[in-house]
Amino acid sequence: MDSGFVIAVGTAVLLMMAVFIIIFVAYYQQKQAKQQLALKELQEQHRRELMAATFRGQEAERKRLAADLHDGIGTMLSVTKMSLNQVERQLNGDTLNMRTALQVQKTRAMIDETMSNVRRISRDLVPTTLDRFGLLPALEELAERASEGDILVRLDCPDDLQQLSSPLSLTLYRIAQELLNNAIRHARATQIDIQLYCLHMNNSAGEVRLSVIDDGVGFDFDAIMEDKRAGLGLRNIESRLSVVDGHVTFDVAPGRGSQIHVQVRLEDAETVGFMR
Repeated sequence: MDSGFVIAVGTAVLLMMAVFIIIFVAYYQQKQAKQQLALKELQEQHRRELMAATFRGQEAERKRLAADLHDGIGTMLSVTKMSLNQVERQLNGDTLNMRTALQVQKTRAMIDETMSNVRRISRDLVPTTLDRFGLLPALEELAERASEGDILVRLDCPDDLQQLSSPLSLTLYRIAQELLNNAIRHARATQIDIQLYCLHMNNSAGEVRLSVIDDGVGFDFDAIMEDKRAGLGLRNIESRLSVVDGHVTFDVAPGRGSQIHVQVRLEDAETVGFMR
């Protein structure tokens, strides 16, 4: 047999083997990449489910604490006030002196203030208006309660706001609550605007946008996030949004007002485990 033919055949076989090996390696790498992608998706889904379960647990604990405050401490304070009124009537029968009368009035005022604080804390823990009437009335109530003294909180939201699911409404309410508290307590803002809109996209379910804009002193975002204690609220916002595939943009800097924008795609929010 001609040696040239043998070499040609051998070369062709080697080339075929090389091509086969290349194809096999490429197929194996592609399969590995798909498996890794599927694994990452499963891990991300698992992380979301764990985060959602954490927030559900937090809300359940808030409801338990609110019930304890209302049914336990609130009832006790009401009974204490009734008892004080009865004591005052008895003392009036024995000619209540001015000093004792002032002490009774002071004690009653302290009880009334404590009862108001208990009701306020209970409302903060469990926004009953949100459950009963929806997100818009709940935000209106939040803005009204925060507007006192030199602080003005305005809500900019269309009356025909699209009906959102209860979990998403709760997520947006908690984020607005956190940002509003930060603006008042830390940024020392006197004017705060809460904006909420639902935008419709072509070939999409649209998205909901929440913005909180204030005239406060601002803050250093990087420095706050590096501080585990100071940045807890902001990290909590990012964690809540990660559950619904949302994201937040912080337009902030020291010495000027802050603008914080939240965006959530509605079709994504409705498909994650937290929304079920």
